[in-house]
Formats: sequence, structure tokens, C-alpha cells
Amino acid sequence: MIKHSLKEDQIHLSIDNRDFSYRIPVKNIGKTINWKVGDKSTEGIVMNNVSKWTLQLFTKDTTEDKFVEQFQSIVQENAPKNSIDWKETLLAVKIQNQYNYLSKINASAKEKLNEEEILSRVEEKFKLD
Repeated sequence: MIKHSLKEDQIHLSIDNRDFSYRIPVKNIGKTINWKVGDKSTEGIVMNNVSKWTLQLFTKDTTEDKFVEQFQSIVQENAPKNSIDWKETLLAVKIQNQYNYLSKINASAKEKLNEEEILSRVEEKFKLD
């Protein structure tokens, strides 16, 4: 569960099973970005108009969809006129987490995958064009 409160134009969030809380300025909670999954040296997979804060909060460790959905409600409550594509945001979280997982297991694998192979597996899993 995500607990939140509004103090001095900042939303204070604490997420279950996380070590610390987050403070997000209300004026920035609805910000969108074009998120790139993959190494800086590749084209990667680009997801457009996704929630900047959702990706920052939920892609460092794998998370459950319910936390993303709770965060979406908090954003909608505090920035109802945002232009976030929530379907794309949820997909971006899943893609980034899968990429992180594959990169982590690749680090200790006997036969290493290159960056393009990792991205290809992610694209195949999520049936991306």
C-alpha cells in the first residue's frame, strides 16, 4: 500500500516494503517523459508520454501492478489534467523490470547475451513492433 499526504506543495509518499519515503512537488507529479529502455549505446525501446515519477519509483526493484495503480490514483487526484498515457506507463514499468532482470542474470551467465539480444527478448515477450 502507498501512504501519502500533502505538505507544503509536496506529496509525501511511503511505499510498503521500501526503506524510505519520497517527496514529489505537486506541480511535477503529472510530468511525462519519453522513456528509453536499454543501454545508452543502442536505440533501445522508447515508450512515449509515460509518467516520469512512476518509472522512477517502480523500476529499480520489481513491483506489483497494484502499487502503480495506487500511484495513478494519487496522480489523478493531484494533477487531474495530466497527459500521462497510463497504459503505456504500466507497460514501460513491466518492460524496464524485465530488461533489468535479464541484464542481471546475464551478468553471471556462462554464455553472455549482447544488448541487442536482451532487447530482442524483451520485445518478443511483450510482442512489441
